[in-house]
Amino acid sequence: MAHVGNSPAKEDSLAKAMGDTIYGDDLRFANELVGKVIRPPAVPARIKNIDPSKALALPGVHCVLTAKDIPGTNAGRYPEFPVLSEDSVCFGGDAVAILAAETHDLAERAAGLVEIEYESLPGIYAFENIEGEVLIERNADKGDIEAGFARADVIVENTYFAASIDHAFIEPEGGVAWVDERGIVNIRVPTQTVENYQLVAATLNLPASRVRYDCPMMGGAFGGKEHPLLGAFLGLLTMKTGRPVRIVYSREESMAQCSKKHPFLMRYKTGATKDGKLTAVDIDILADAGAYPTNSRGIVLGGLIVSQGPYDVPNLRGRSRAINTNNPFTESMRGVGANQVSFACESQMDEVAKQIGMDPVEFRRRNFIKKGETLIQSQPIPTSTMLPELLEEAQRIFGKKAGPDSSKSRGPWRRGVGYIANIAGYGRPGQEGETYVSIEADGSVNLRCGASDVGAGQTQAYRQIAAEALGVSLEKISVTMANSEITPHCGMTSGSRQTLITGGAAQRGGEELLSRILKGAAELLEAAPEDLEARNGVISVRGAADRSVDYTQAVKKCKEMDIPLFTTGKMATSSHTFEGREVFGDAGGWVDYTFGIHAAEAEVNIETGEVRLLNYASGHDVGQAINPQHVEGQFEGGTMMGIGHGLTEEIKTNQGMLATSEFHSYLIPTAAETPEWDSFYLESGEGLGPYGAKGIGEPCCTAGAAAVACAVSQAIGARITRIPITPDHVLEVLGKLSRD
Repeated sequence: MAHVGNSPAKEDSLAKAMGDTIYGDDLRFANELVGKVIRPPAVPARIKNIDPSKALALPGVHCVLTAKDIPGTNAGRYPEFPVLSEDSVCFGGDAVAILAAETHDLAERAAGLVEIEYESLPGIYAFENIEGEVLIERNADKGDIEAGFARADVIVENTYFAASIDHAFIEPEGGVAWVDERGIVNIRVPTQTVENYQLVAATLNLPASRVRYDCPMMGGAFGGKEHPLLGAFLGLLTMKTGRPVRIVYSREESMAQCSKKHPFLMRYKTGATKDGKLTAVDIDILADAGAYPTNSRGIVLGGLIVSQGPYDVPNLRGRSRAINTNNPFTESMRGVGANQVSFACESQMDEVAKQIGMDPVEFRRRNFIKKGETLIQSQPIPTSTMLPELLEEAQRIFGKKAGPDSSKSRGPWRRGVGYIANIAGYGRPGQEGETYVSIEADGSVNLRCGASDVGAGQTQAYRQIAAEALGVSLEKISVTMANSEITPHCGMTSGSRQTLITGGAAQRGGEELLSRILKGAAELLEAAPEDLEARNGVISVRGAADRSVDYTQAVKKCKEMDIPLFTTGKMATSSHTFEGREVFGDAGGWVDYTFGIHAAEAEVNIETGEVRLLNYASGHDVGQAINPQHVEGQFEGGTMMGIGHGLTEEIKTNQGMLATSEFHSYLIPTAAETPEWDSFYLESGEGLGPYGAKGIGEPCCTAGAAAVACAVSQAIGARITRIPITPDHVLEVLGKLSRD
């Protein structure tokens, strides 16, 4: 292939390197106002009265808006989640009022003068005790769980805990809104869902056609920029004042209002025979939904579906529940529940292997799931897993750095190696998206995609796919992304789905347009369209390169023949068809799965509990690498996020309010914590995306914490049961520290 499988320089690479990229906070207006969001000091509480009079008395304060000032629907992405709280506040990120003032300092001062009277209410903060309402419960089973345990020679039971973490994107939320000369409300915010303009229009009580969303390049999202609230605040303020309004969150504000990854409490019971075959696994997952249900229904189900790991287990039983509390609301975050269960499942695999006296790598190998074998909800794996091949390559690469010598100790330091396998889904049934593709007279191509570029290279990937499909040079493709006024819909950039959906639509649109171009070229070359091929903007007869025309000639001929030179490419995923799908319907599984092998080498001080990560290797079957450099970047960046979950990151709260509200107390890994790295990928070509690609944005993230936990456990000879792996937890499992 000419473009797919290569890593050409990105159009915006120089701008990013020089700091010239225009992000959400970089578009400025001469007469703009500054917006401010007012949030509660404690939760939960009843809102008894709001008095903005002192703030409004300040010269330069233009308005203070509350729920009563919303002209339309007071709801964000979910009906139970208000744009502005009216009667009560449930978590510390709830918005009670918004205001607009001439300057940032004035807005801050005015916010302090808005008098809000609260009445404290009893709160629920400990989900582990199931004190709050069970918002959702999912149950699944396969085979005969009791018979499976009866056949087991070894049964291992453990409880694991994975803490809540923040998305920790580098770019805090920020944007600007204005009403243009047509009366259109323009909102420019970083968002993973440009279709949020429809929800904001409902809040503003405007037709959707009167609201325009424009998403700039984003400095990370990971699931934390899905909601429409910032856009709604900006729209309300600009409509009220008639002037452009800017809101930019501080890091503290960003973390206070943003969703978090669900903390999971996981109980696993695993049975196996002495010759190393799994017979049964019983799983119970408890999650903290926080203050609002949001997508907890999807997350607890997503975690349950992959809770057996990438292993063939004949007998399974699983239960997954989400509990309502007054903690920060939890939502989609890179991994969709797979990160937490990967840690628990892989820890169990090590423990069972230890009990039967088998090498943990060999134990995994004997139980790898294969194409056609089923998950807990009876869904067969639809494509190749390549797990044996991935393991062989990981051992070949990693064994050179972390082998037998890893068992040697140096004073209080002990080394350990953990190999883990992982599974993560991409694409859901019933999802669809479109792209618009058109050709200019000079043979250049316009590609319009509604997907947001969250910094993972989506724009470049779609350029390469379209160039490949059309047979033109990459330089001929111009891409417009995420502008609701001119780009077709494609749904949220999340769930490792956009290469499948938008990439697939770009491929189909390009192929359809090429078929039209070939009709014009066929007339010029006096050949059948099916005998022609296009490469690098030149169309020729196969096997006769001297008989050729360039795209401009073919385009001119198409115009003479009244052949339309624009089209909409569409990609839609099918519904589930496997037997047993009626348990969860189309919610019960992804359309396909990505598999990988990760290995970590860690060094642990058994006197202080300190952990150092020394070496790491990650590999996946990516189906087809659209851009190998992007794949490598996802492997390293995504895995480091997983490593952060495993070693340093944890959201802590005090009566529902954040105690970790900035990067001094919430510790994301830095370059100093990054290990020596090896990454590799295999290409089965069986992915459901364009040219056989699989989704890879999330799978690499789901494995990091599990690999580190297994390495640390091997080093100290005791099982790590919670992440992050703090020094205190290391000492606790070593029996040197008691947990209160």
